[in-house]
Amino acid sequence: EEAEELARIALASLEAEPVSQTYNLPELIEGMEVSIDVSTCDADLGNRYFGTVTEALELDTAKNGYILLVQDAEPNFDVNGNSPVIPGGWISCSERMPDSKTAVLVAREFDRKGDWRMKWATYIPGHPDANDGWIIPGASWKPSHWMPLPEPPQEVK
Repeated sequence: EEAEELARIALASLEAEPVSQTYNLPELIEGMEVSIDVSTCDADLGNRYFGTVTEALELDTAKNGYILLVQDAEPNFDVNGNSPVIPGGWISCSERMPDSKTAVLVAREFDRKGDWRMKWATYIPGHPDANDGWIIPGASWKPSHWMPLPEPPQEVK
């Protein structure tokens, strides 16, 4: 009976069309899930970030590939500007800024539609090193959207 139920579930999952896939990336961003809409990925995406399987197996770590994958992942939000809070937690910078000295995730669409970049940043208006109030390590662009960082993992006792 249990085997039949499992077979029914497996068959149903084969008939369903995937919308996106969620990958749990190892220690690089431990405790955070990244949802990537694979329908937006081109055919060479895997090779672009990780090389061929043979090359990837020879690498000590795929950390740089994970970093690029997360930075180039297309955020799941629509930037039509109809609302200051966009589904998924993204907030338009033109509508509201985070509290000062608060670390957040930031995003901006670049040269072509769907070419989103994401990083963590701190909003510190008036800081001499800030770009329009933003300190974004390794970046010189100003974000169009931000969202709070997720809560850290809680230790289970």
